[in-house]
Amino acid sequence: MDPRRITVIHATEASMAPVADAFDRNWSGAELTQILDDGLSRDRQRQPRLTDNLRRRIHDLAAYAADCGAEAVLFACSAFGEAIDAAARQIPIPVLKPNEAMFRAALDCGNELVLLVTFEPAGPAMAAEFGEMADRAQPSARLTTVYVPGALDALRRGDETTHNSLIADAAGQVSGADAVMLGQFSMACANADCGRATSVPVFTSPDAAVGQLRGLFHGD
Repeated sequence: MDPRRITVIHATEASMAPVADAFDRNWSGAELTQILDDGLSRDRQRQPRLTDNLRRRIHDLAAYAADCGAEAVLFACSAFGEAIDAAARQIPIPVLKPNEAMFRAALDCGNELVLLVTFEPAGPAMAAEFGEMADRAQPSARLTTVYVPGALDALRRGDETTHNSLIADAAGQVSGADAVMLGQFSMACANADCGRATSVPVFTSPDAAVGQLRGLFHGD
């Protein structure tokens, strides 16, 4: 059987390497293709809510991936949940949001969960997505969202050390949580530092999402 072609769609270049690394670790046999529209994150940051233009662009990117032979699409951008849901209803292949699998894994750890984000508009969008899932699966769960300022700017400058340190500092200040989630794909490089800063489990979107995708095709 030919390798499964999986397309990942990004709104920032910083999330591309974490995705490639996650596929190498968890599903090296997949044929990975990646699409970048780095204007999405800038345009989303300027808007208090999703616009029709942004929704259309999300749909068109997923449709383009399907036209290019993708057997599943994963969005690596966390601030577009409603638009991704709409695209998933219209595209005839699996279209996944970035954080579904991570949320499920964290919920297995308990009710008190913390979400760290470095892109501020992602926080409310992810909290709403989490709330919908928790209402169905675990109504007692509670989410605290923490924005980590300056980290994404550091990563965009190529300063991964500062990026990771700021996120780890935020993780180390968490108390009373059952798990910590790193909200964006671009944050995955801080996983090891966060693991040293806190005693609770730390989850990243890329590894969880790639595991979910592999399960769709292999049943594992």
